[in-house]
Amino acid sequence: MSNDLKKILSAVILIIGFLAFIISTSNNNFNLGLIYLTSTLILWISTGLALDIFNIRIFAGLISISGFMVAISVFFLFGIEQVPYPIGAIVFHLEGISGALGISFFSLFPIITLNYFELEHNNSIKSPHTDQFQNKPEIIIDDDEWEIASEDDLQSGEFETQ
Repeated sequence: MSNDLKKILSAVILIIGFLAFIISTSNNNFNLGLIYLTSTLILWISTGLALDIFNIRIFAGLISISGFMVAISVFFLFGIEQVPYPIGAIVFHLEGISGALGISFFSLFPIITLNYFELEHNNSIKSPHTDQFQNKPEIIIDDDEWEIASEDDLQSGEFETQ
């Protein structure tokens, strides 16, 4: 199977799964939506590993996007409630809002850790501190203009250093 077909299959799996999550969540069936979302991610990982196209950067992004989608769903399903009286009034539930914020916070971890390890990897490859030592000019010791200092010269303080 060509590499393009593998990527298309991977993208189709994700699109179908995310659409199933959105449709089931919009129909107030949050549990079924979570089953769709989790099954989609497991199927995508399995397919990626089997077809040898798994990418950890894409995986971290998908985990974060999925977490944000769940957080938005939790916020709208459990954090906000429309009440009949007065007309158009909205009641905010702190449990749903705090749950959505917590899920959003933990959804940031995959992206942050990936960026941190990438930054560490890039710094270990080329560090500005190692360039200072590598580009250091060579000091010539056996030069006719210089002589080795004696003990009396060192204690007198009348000498130049390079």
